[in-house]
Amino acid sequence: MYAAPVATSISARPRIVSYLRLGKARMYHYLYGWALGLLLLRSEGFLSGASREDMLVLACVLVGTLAAQWSAAAADDITGYLNGSDAHNYRGRPPVTMARKPLITGELSLPQAVGFALVTGIVGVFAVPAVAGILGWRVPAPAIVVALVVPALAVQYSCGIKLSYRPLGLESVILVTGAYTVIMPYWFVAGAISRETLLVGALFGLWLLVVVSYGNASDRSGDAAVGRRTLAVVLPPLWFAVGLHALVAVHAVLLAVLFGTTSLRPGSLVFAAPVVIMHLIQLWYGVYKERLRTARFLVLLSIDLGSAGLAAALIVGSPS
Repeated sequence: MYAAPVATSISARPRIVSYLRLGKARMYHYLYGWALGLLLLRSEGFLSGASREDMLVLACVLVGTLAAQWSAAAADDITGYLNGSDAHNYRGRPPVTMARKPLITGELSLPQAVGFALVTGIVGVFAVPAVAGILGWRVPAPAIVVALVVPALAVQYSCGIKLSYRPLGLESVILVTGAYTVIMPYWFVAGAISRETLLVGALFGLWLLVVVSYGNASDRSGDAAVGRRTLAVVLPPLWFAVGLHALVAVHAVLLAVLFGTTSLRPGSLVFAAPVVIMHLIQLWYGVYKERLRTARFLVLLSIDLGSAGLAAALIVGSPS
């Protein structure tokens, strides 16, 4: 049973804005993954000789990545609207927060939201393989398979097989799709995956996972009521807190491995210092002060700082 639209003081806005809100386009952070993939290509000299076709593929990887993200986000809101979990989790929130849910506010109808999810989902799944076909499939076959499978799984985050309603399903989707945004542009142009690319992809996916983990913690009761079995729901609070500490520890290990075992100059690790500090601060606010929304904001800020730090390391710390 879905909830009726909630009356708010939100003023009328162009329909496109409502669609972008439905797709959570404000999560621009996925653009960072694609940009880091390009910088990895640059650091190894692949962009200097890139053809017009390669640049077209890179552009289509970006379009496909964003489309899959928007479709998954729209499907998540559709499911949350139909089962009432969004109405529960957003009850009493201020209008500026309610504006993020155009189905609840009545700015979009259910058919409009479903149409948006379907169109963006089709684009997300088939954008890259279609271009690869046009270009004569001059990319590794495993890359084509991954380019089909990952977006297809992403759009089933909350619908279809409902991965986010299964233990570790949500966490796996976020981690894999985050890494995908870094790895895929590199893989399609370079034809292989470097250690640097895998590590940067893992770091980026981990950052997104931490953001979602704090969001899940604040939505624990609503998710539990509709059977969404996130780690925040299935784990006791103490063990969930231990898991957040583990994510921060894994993050530190990945950074050490990236700057200690790859071609990046070890001294460029200094560019990663701000994100390490931010992760410790958000852990303090999220776990010890129990200010989940503040911690989530800090993690989003840490993605900005971390992406800028990795970009600087790839530009300054690369041997080329």
